Amino acid sequence: MDLLNLFKEYGDKQEILSKLREDKSLRQYNSSELHIIAAIGDLEQPNVTSLAEHMGMTRGGICKNVKKLTEAGLISSYQRDGNAKNIYYRLTDAGKIIYEKHAEAHKAWLERDVGFMASFTSEQLEQMTDFMKQYIKHIDQRIAESENNGESEQ
Repeated sequence: MDLLNLFKEYGDKQEILSKLREDKSLRQYNSSELHIIAAIGDLEQPNVTSLAEHMGMTRGGICKNVKKLTEAGLISSYQRDGNAKNIYYRLTDAGKIIYEKHAEAHKAWLERDVGFMASFTSEQLEQMTDFMKQYIKHIDQRIAESENNGESEQ
């Protein structure tokens, strides 16, 4: 289907443009890792469960990325006083630098594309927004079905 191929092409080109424009220090991290860093910086007392819910990822996917980010020295874990059961995460100084650079890249992306979006009527934008919400809901349902069927991550 042409539309699905256009989505793939869009994703590929966004990735290329991001790599060309973003700070070189961000290139060594994948999208999930960068967004986990952003979530840890944004959420109050983030743990695996809150990160998974916020990101729409499995707990296993979060754990895998958290381990890598911890080993890279970008995040650290901690426990709250009186609660040795729950593990929370915070950014290290190095993680805060990546967090800020990612936020700057995200801001630049919004500024770059807001002019393009302004070329559409509000009705067109509303239709596209409705379509994307429905499509995301469809994908979320497929994710939930896969998780419920015990399908593993690739």
